[in-house]
Amino acid sequence: MAELYLTRHGQASFDGDNYDQLSPLGRQQCLWLGEYFRSRGIRFERIICGEMARHRQSADAICEGLGTALPYEIHAGFNEFDFEKLLNGFGNAHPAEAIRDRRDRKQVYRCLRRAMQAWSQGQLDDSAVPETWEAFEQRVALALDFAFSATTGNTLVCSSGGPISMALSRLMGFGAETLINTNLQMRNSSITHCLYTPGRACITGFNHVPHLDIPVRRSSISYS
Repeated sequence: MAELYLTRHGQASFDGDNYDQLSPLGRQQCLWLGEYFRSRGIRFERIICGEMARHRQSADAICEGLGTALPYEIHAGFNEFDFEKLLNGFGNAHPAEAIRDRRDRKQVYRCLRRAMQAWSQGQLDDSAVPETWEAFEQRVALALDFAFSATTGNTLVCSSGGPISMALSRLMGFGAETLINTNLQMRNSSITHCLYTPGRACITGFNHVPHLDIPVRRSSISYS
């Protein structure tokens, strides 16, 4: 029996020039997560990251909190989909539903929901989407198989909400609408936990933030 910890990156720089950087809060969230793992005696034999800077920065902070230095394995299948291209493509196809103010999180998430629905249903031209929905599904499946290749011990994956939701869809057999809902409720630095043996996997926890679930840290829970 082996264990897989799928972890969403810490809060990124939603209001900055480059989203693909952890905010100071995002780094702190991951540092606390590493300290939580250390307090529970949880150690990792493998750490896998997507190629995004925020994935590696999250792993760095987690390892600092753990008090360990383990080399990372990189797998592009755990990359987030290009949501900027998706939002732009959807907005061009549906001008009435396009985002008017990128600083308005509610507006961005409302548009992202509609864009993902259209993407998953094949309603957008291929030139308007970052990749086909099927290609996204296939690359996450390959990444998940790569993570499952360790048959013992603990594996930590630092990724994003989209790939983690797609991985859950594969493991639990739910469709695109549930996947989209899952993606949009995923908290920064959250843990989704899986026990697995060859040919069988069991989700035992989703979107948990035990390192933030104390009164003085609850204001540090974030979603972007």
